[in-house]
Amino acid sequence: MPGLEIPDAASQEVLGDMQLPAIDHERGEAAPLLPGEPSAKPQLTVAKMVSLNAFWFSYQFYWFLVYTGTVPRHIAQIAGPEKKGSALSLVSLSAGFINLILAVLVGALNDRFSSNYGRRAPWIVLGAFGMGCSLWILWPSDPLAIYIPGYALLTACTVLASVPFNGLVADATPPEQRGRVSAVMGGANLGGYLAGAIVGVFAEQLGDVQLYLLMCTVLAIGTSITVLHGPREPDVNFGVVTRAPIVWKPFLVAMVSPLWTHRDFGLVFASRFLFQLGIATIQQFMQYWISDCVNTSFSPQRAVSIALLPLFVISPVAALLIPSVRRKVTVYTSAALMCLTCAVLISAHTFPSALIASAIFGIGYGPFVACEGAMLLDVLPSPETAAKDMSLWHSALVLPQIVAVPVAGWVRDWGQNWGKTHGSAEQCPGYQLIFAICVIYFLAGSVATRAIRGIS
Repeated sequence: MPGLEIPDAASQEVLGDMQLPAIDHERGEAAPLLPGEPSAKPQLTVAKMVSLNAFWFSYQFYWFLVYTGTVPRHIAQIAGPEKKGSALSLVSLSAGFINLILAVLVGALNDRFSSNYGRRAPWIVLGAFGMGCSLWILWPSDPLAIYIPGYALLTACTVLASVPFNGLVADATPPEQRGRVSAVMGGANLGGYLAGAIVGVFAEQLGDVQLYLLMCTVLAIGTSITVLHGPREPDVNFGVVTRAPIVWKPFLVAMVSPLWTHRDFGLVFASRFLFQLGIATIQQFMQYWISDCVNTSFSPQRAVSIALLPLFVISPVAALLIPSVRRKVTVYTSAALMCLTCAVLISAHTFPSALIASAIFGIGYGPFVACEGAMLLDVLPSPETAAKDMSLWHSALVLPQIVAVPVAGWVRDWGQNWGKTHGSAEQCPGYQLIFAICVIYFLAGSVATRAIRGIS
C-alpha cells in the first residue's frame, strides 16, 4: 500500500522515497488489504469501486482465455500430442522467469514514476495496449521458437498493466473501505473468470481472430472505464519529480530477508508456495487431461471451460459458508478436499467425473483463498514493512510457474510414452503421476502450515 514507508535509515538508503504496493506478480491477483490508519482519502461510492475494478474484470477475462484455453490448445497443435507437455513446460518456464524478474522491476520503477498524467494510469494504459497487441503474435501455425518469445512478451505486458493497477487500488482506497473494495475486487475477479469460461465454451467456433477481437474489445472497455471514470489518483502522483536512484543489491536483499528473519512469515510463504505448485499444475494441465483421458464429445477447450464452471461458482459460496476462524483447521480441510480432487482425477475417465472433481476442488479452494489472506496478516513481520512483505509473499504465486508446470510437463510426456510402450496408455499413467505429485504438494503445504506457531 503506497503511503507505508520503510522508516530505518538503511531501508531509506535503498528505497529512497519509493513506496511498494502489495501486488500479485504472476496473475495480478489482488492482495489482502490491511485495516489500519485513518486517511484523508475521499470515500469511494459503489459506482467508483465498480469503475475502479472494471479493468480487473477485463484483465481476468483476458487471462483466463489465454492461460487456460488458448495457449494449451495452440501448444498441442504446434508440438503434437506426444510432446505437448514438454512444449508447454518451455513456454511456461520462459513466462515464469519474465514474471519473476519484471514484477520487481516494474513495481520499483512505477512507484518512482511521475508524470502530469499520474503515476499509475499511463502504465496501465501502456500495459493494456501491449496485452492487446501481443495477442496477435500467438498463432498455432508458428513454430515453438516464435511462440515462446511471443508469449513471453504477452506476459511482460500483463505485468506492466497489473502491477501499477494494484498500486492504483492501494492509492485510491481509504483504510476504512479496504474490506469493501477487496470484496468488489473479488467479485470482479470471479466475474472475469466466469465470463471467460462462458466465452471459452464457444472459443473454437469463434476462431482465433474473432476471439482475439473480443478479448481486445473487453480489455479496452475495462481499461477505459477504470482510467477515465475510476477514482482519481492522489495529487502526489501528479507532476514530474526527480528521485534518488535505487541501490539494487541492498534493495533486493531487503525484499527477501523476511523469509529467514521471521520464521512464521517464511512458513506461510512456504505453505502458499507448496499449495500453489498443485493448483498451478491442475489448472494448466486440465485441458490436456480432458483431451487425452476423458470420454467426451466436446472439444478440449470447450470441455475445460465447462468443467471449471462448478469451481468458479462454488468457491465463493464455500468461502462464505465455511468459517475460517481456526486457520489451520480450514487449511487442513481444504488440503483434504484438494487431495480428494486429485484422487478423482487419477481414476476418472468420464466428463461428469470432471465436473464432480471441479466442484470438490471449489469447496476446498474458496475457504483456502479466504483463509490464506488472514494467515498472512496474522504473521506480517511489521506494519511498517507490510507492503514490501506482502509483495514478497505474492512471489509464491510466481515461482510455481517456473517449477511445477515444467516438472508436470516432462512427467506427463514420459508417463504417457511409458504407457504406450507397456500397453497401458488408456489408463493415462502420465496424468496419474502428475496428480499424485499434486497430492504430495498439498500434504507438504499442510505440514508447513502445521509448523506455524503464531496461528491456531
